[in-house]
Amino acid sequence: MKVYWDVDQLPDTPVEPVATMGNLDGIHRGHQVIISRLQQEAERIGAETLVITFEPHTRRVVRPHDDFRTVMTLKEKLGRLHERDVDHVLVLPFADGYAEMSAKEFIEEVIWEPLHVRAMYVGHDAGFGKRREGDVRLLTSEGRRLGFHVGVVDPLLVGGKRVSSSRVRAAVTAGKLDVAARLLGRDHVVSGMVMRGFRRGRELGFPTANISDEATVLPPHGVYVGWAQTQDNCRHGAMINVGTRPTFDNGAVSVEAHLFNYSGDLYGQELRVSLRQRLRGEVQFDDPDQLRIQLKKDAVDARKLLGIKRAKAKGG
Repeated sequence: MKVYWDVDQLPDTPVEPVATMGNLDGIHRGHQVIISRLQQEAERIGAETLVITFEPHTRRVVRPHDDFRTVMTLKEKLGRLHERDVDHVLVLPFADGYAEMSAKEFIEEVIWEPLHVRAMYVGHDAGFGKRREGDVRLLTSEGRRLGFHVGVVDPLLVGGKRVSSSRVRAAVTAGKLDVAARLLGRDHVVSGMVMRGFRRGRELGFPTANISDEATVLPPHGVYVGWAQTQDNCRHGAMINVGTRPTFDNGAVSVEAHLFNYSGDLYGQELRVSLRQRLRGEVQFDDPDQLRIQLKKDAVDARKLLGIKRAKAKGG
């Protein structure tokens, strides 16, 4: 998969792809349907596929004062697109003038002149250009004028409602990880670099990897079970804490993962943690010994839920 970090990085000879565009935050099941349509059409006409997306998320630029968290990081998004065999991704730096570009300018200067798209596939509610002034009707009209086909993909319904990134965020925020998983087609993932923490987990016998805050959506504070994937693509069962560590009065929200059956140093590495199920809420204990006792119980419950044997070694 080739990634271009702005229009000026595109090949001099237009790719002439079958394309889609949008934030595609989460690469949820609705996005997956659109990508499948791209690939079907591309195979039919002998073209390649291309996704146009934005960094940062358009909402962070248009409404900068909102406390807005995305479903996934850009790195995670690119990884998911690669897994789905997309040929090209054009990442537009949305803050660098694209937010002020009119819908027709966007079609001319992004979709047509540098790419010569052969077809565009979008959702029925697609919006683009300044203040989302462009819609499916305009895109279809301009497609006829310039010579590319526009396909509108019907929304995917789950539980009688349209699958959307907003719905995924709401489900995760409410702690409904099972709902989020049905919308995403997989467990919700939190990813980031492993940072050095206060090493309190190690002192308690449960060393943890402290994941950097990448402003992605988090579930309610508590202890969760899931799976952690290290930089070398090894997968380990994990017990994950999301919260402020009230027993130690730390204050800042953090995501920490204790990996079962793992011994090693994860500092400075990328870690992906999928959240499968909530084990319990966040509790403030009177002293570290009480917390240690609870963590031992949590570990037993987590291993049972994940179907893994007791860890032979601990590390990280």
